[in-house]
Amino acid sequence: MKNTLLLSLCALLFSCGQESTTTSAENSFETNTTNSVLLRIDSLSSRISTDSLNAALYFERGELYLKSKSLNPGANDLLRAVKLDSTNALYWQQLGTLHYAMKNSRFAKNSWEECARLDSRNIDCRLSLAEIYLAVGELKKGQAKINEVLDFDAKNADALYLSGNYALMEADTVKAIKYIQASINQNQEFFKAYDLMGVLYSAKEDLLALDYFNSALRLQPNRYDIHYKVGMFYQNIGAYNDGILAYKRALEINPEHKTSMHNIAVLHVFMGKNTNALEVFTKALNIDDMYLEAYFGRAYTHELLGDFVNAESDYRTALMLDPAYRPAIDGLERIGK
Repeated sequence: MKNTLLLSLCALLFSCGQESTTTSAENSFETNTTNSVLLRIDSLSSRISTDSLNAALYFERGELYLKSKSLNPGANDLLRAVKLDSTNALYWQQLGTLHYAMKNSRFAKNSWEECARLDSRNIDCRLSLAEIYLAVGELKKGQAKINEVLDFDAKNADALYLSGNYALMEADTVKAIKYIQASINQNQEFFKAYDLMGVLYSAKEDLLALDYFNSALRLQPNRYDIHYKVGMFYQNIGAYNDGILAYKRALEINPEHKTSMHNIAVLHVFMGKNTNALEVFTKALNIDDMYLEAYFGRAYTHELLGDFVNAESDYRTALMLDPAYRPAIDGLERIGK
């Protein structure tokens, strides 16, 4: 019975999603609201007032609006630019990037398709299209765009990385590892590739995962989500003390990361340190007082300690948050026998 319940807690560890990362398109919109940018926008506006059919001026001002995250004015300027000069692939490329930032994926795709049609060697538009096709599961179309890039740049790190992602969509892990490693060979600063390789080797419980995660942290040492993944790796192989240390490193960077706090508590349960577990589950609930899994974890720990009154209270609180939550239902049935 106890082993079965521990497995329930363990399953909760895997229910926690990976941290999301921004896409290459989103990263192109870094905030820049300095006075110099605003002055340049004002200067371009003055020039446009006397030269209203100059597509290049609208494009330049539109890009400045994008840098300051003023997406609607930027959209107006880029749309005007492509109307005035519909043969300029760069205009379509930036229009697609803007649509993507505004969550208009269909318009982004159409803009990048036009960019690719106008410029047979434009890499960025093809890579952006490959990302969109990957997201919607149109693998043949996306792989075709990647192949177009690799045909004239066989060592393009981004294309190799995307090829690895496409292989993952086809459940070919061996091929995925091959391509993602190739992307790292071409770009030793490729954070996303190190991160993904760490995840892939974690799934194999291979210690190489730690080398890749450490390489990612060398590039971005304040990424608490990578420390969290290191903690998950150690937990998976039964190195609970190392897992706790990794989760604590995540919390040093982000004290509000409730999942790391929760997982420390779970590992304390696995190690039989139930009093410590109670304390840490409570800390997780201090971060988020609606944290269903933490109420269940604390209830179960109370149950292990024979404190059925507090166990019942936490199980019932969990069921208030989710009346169909099976682990809490089972817990109440156990302590009621």
